Amino acid sequence: MAFSAKSSAAQRLTETPSLSDQVRNILLEALTSGRLRPGGRINEAGLARVLGISRNPIREAVSGLAQRGFLVSAPRRGHFMRLFSPRDVNDVFSFRICVESFAIRQALPQMTPSDHAGLRDIVERMIAAAQTGRLTGLRQADLALHRRICELSRNRQTLRAHEGIDTEVQMLIASVDLDHETPMESALAHVPIVEAMATGNIADSIDAMEHHLKITWARVLKVYDEAGLGDDKPSRRSAGSAKSSDLLRHTSDASPG
Repeated sequence: MAFSAKSSAAQRLTETPSLSDQVRNILLEALTSGRLRPGGRINEAGLARVLGISRNPIREAVSGLAQRGFLVSAPRRGHFMRLFSPRDVNDVFSFRICVESFAIRQALPQMTPSDHAGLRDIVERMIAAAQTGRLTGLRQADLALHRRICELSRNRQTLRAHEGIDTEVQMLIASVDLDHETPMESALAHVPIVEAMATGNIADSIDAMEHHLKITWARVLKVYDEAGLGDDKPSRRSAGSAKSSDLLRHTSDASPG
């Protein structure tokens, strides 16, 4: 009985996210929602005050994100959100097209009517979110659709590859203001993908996905070019230090892509 209690306690400790994990999730949300802009500095002291914790878990979280390449360190200045170069943009989107096209190729022959209905439901959630101005909900449904297509491939390596670039894709989309595209336009842009997949035609489905991703890719590059973005070091052109309170907000001003 004592052994069982100890095992149960150990399991609870294992399942409870550590402080550094919780801080990491907060920072990831800021990176991928647009609240922290490219080149924006992580204010560790301010974040510690807002969260009411010591700086050690924050340093651990920041260090982990830096190791994954999402943050960069500047000597005696701290850590900053990574700035993507045009080459980075090209690398991420070209690989994303390969991964999601391959996912469609593998998924379609295995998909059931229920699977197709599930994709339509996600698009309907996107449209509903756009109608009510819930940008965070729209962004989450957008991510869910692309991830679900990869899950339907039943290929763990495909899903792993998608997860490997997912954060970078979100950071790229959030780092530019695609204000030429309304939330409803963003939602409706996914309809042709789901409709093509419903026909079972692999070539048409891949074409629809590539068309969607290439449009977003071109728009991101255009914004980068116009804004003069692309340095790999923190720049004065960036939005500067992020306020700790901004990192804790749960709304997003960035348009999904």
